[in-house]
Amino acid sequence: MKSRLVLASLAVVALAGCSSSSSGGGGGPTTSPGLASDSTSPSASASTSPTASPLPSVTPTFPSTIKATKTCSTSDLSLSIGQGQGAAGTSYVPIIFTNTGSKPCTLYGFPGVSFLDSSGKQLGVPATHSGGAEGVVTLAPNGAANSQLGLPDPGNFPSGGCNSATAAKLQVYPPGDFGALTIADTSTVCTTDGGATSVTPVTPGSGG
Repeated sequence: MKSRLVLASLAVVALAGCSSSSSGGGGGPTTSPGLASDSTSPSASASTSPTASPLPSVTPTFPSTIKATKTCSTSDLSLSIGQGQGAAGTSYVPIIFTNTGSKPCTLYGFPGVSFLDSSGKQLGVPATHSGGAEGVVTLAPNGAANSQLGLPDPGNFPSGGCNSATAAKLQVYPPGDFGALTIADTSTVCTTDGGATSVTPVTPGSGG
């Protein structure tokens, strides 16, 4: 009887050991589901490109080592016309200002330009301002500056869109001056608003 009780006790102990072994097996810790979010890509706000700063505006100065204390007036200047060239239905001719004085002077901006007939009457409207950058141009004695005069081709206009006429003179007001310079010119020009000539600001040199 005692031997049976001993065998029964040993069997209970063996079963308890097997149960303990199976419940503790399997090893390492289980990964927490919450850790999966750590491997995701950064939020959209973190990857947004920075906003580009606007480019600063540039004001041309046409620097020169020559110092001048006065603006060029008609009494300081002579007027001439350079060699023209054509482009896309418009020919461009440099209007050249030359400093005939004994001291440096400056020009800035757009000249006033118009064509005159043989009686001195203005043909059409004055040249409109077109393109280019304004800057101070310093003219030494005998130095030159130029402005490009654009002349539309009358042949590119429909009937009545140009009303062309032949000029006798070109009249030019230097920038900032109320006195005009004139020079003989026999260009064929439009006299309608739609066929108006154009002019750029003065720049250094003769434009040739």
